[in-house]
Amino acid sequence: MIDFTVKVQSKYLNSILKLLLFIGLGYALYKQVFTNTDVKDALQTLKSNLIHGRGWFIIVVVLSIFNWSIEAAKWRYLVRKFEHISFFRSIIGILFGISFSLFTPNRLGEYGGRVLVLTHHRLIAIVSTLVGSYSQIVVNMSIGGLACLIYLWVYVDLHAYLWLAVLFIYILLSTFLFISFFNLEVVSVVFKKYSIFKKIAPYTEIIGQYNSKDLKRLLAYSSFRYGTYCLQFLLLLKVFRTGVHWVDGLVLIPNVFFIQGILPTMAILDISLRGQIALQIIGKYASGEMIDIIAASVVLWFVNLIVPAILGGIFAIFYKFSRGNNHS
Repeated sequence: MIDFTVKVQSKYLNSILKLLLFIGLGYALYKQVFTNTDVKDALQTLKSNLIHGRGWFIIVVVLSIFNWSIEAAKWRYLVRKFEHISFFRSIIGILFGISFSLFTPNRLGEYGGRVLVLTHHRLIAIVSTLVGSYSQIVVNMSIGGLACLIYLWVYVDLHAYLWLAVLFIYILLSTFLFISFFNLEVVSVVFKKYSIFKKIAPYTEIIGQYNSKDLKRLLAYSSFRYGTYCLQFLLLLKVFRTGVHWVDGLVLIPNVFFIQGILPTMAILDISLRGQIALQIIGKYASGEMIDIIAASVVLWFVNLIVPAILGGIFAIFYKFSRGNNHS
């Protein structure tokens, strides 16, 4: 009788999750892809530039696969503390996470989507995923901040005293990010100390299991992802013949990502904003049409977010979700 009840509940869970994903993903794609003029213009511009830039674009697509493979390896490394999963199942989890992230504020659905491929300890897995996300923030902000310093020194006529002030802020920010990252176990201690966090505390204990070696490896994974993403954007600027020099691109692109990263917004709603930020930072150093810079930003977003999200939706149709086990 119990087995029958579990099977019925599992069946309903599968149906509800698939319906939720289908409706949410369908609405998100309709709202931001099929009715978005920026996306239509970007894809049309891409089509006309593929004659000369198809080689670069193929590399961009391959790098997208490499990018999410790195993230899958990183997530698999994180969850290995409590569940061993195959690399393929990790990839599926990443795709599910991307799909759910499209229609949730600040991509929060990414955490819930990933853990659906796990058979137990899902709440602990969410905490582990947050550790991985923080490693990416540390890399993004530290490299982006450094690029910002270079930009202000080389490209902007900024007074030396103001630049030194920015440098001081950068040092403080970077120091805080790295010290906090390598002392994340403090979070677990704080949650144990106060009774208000009593129910959450058991799930945060996983943080203390990541030693210095683990955290350094997470930063390495995150750095590879960041470098891959920057290279993709740089190649797309070549595909669209923007005329941006390689050296300029290496400084300007991290600045674009830095500004995009500090603006909280729903992943599916920020495409136009992303394009405008890229235009403001890169536009004056480009010799091509301004629309080409926006198109490069849109295509980067499309290749790295929309295509994987669609794949995640397709896999979800055939995937059998389980109730899982949240016990620590």
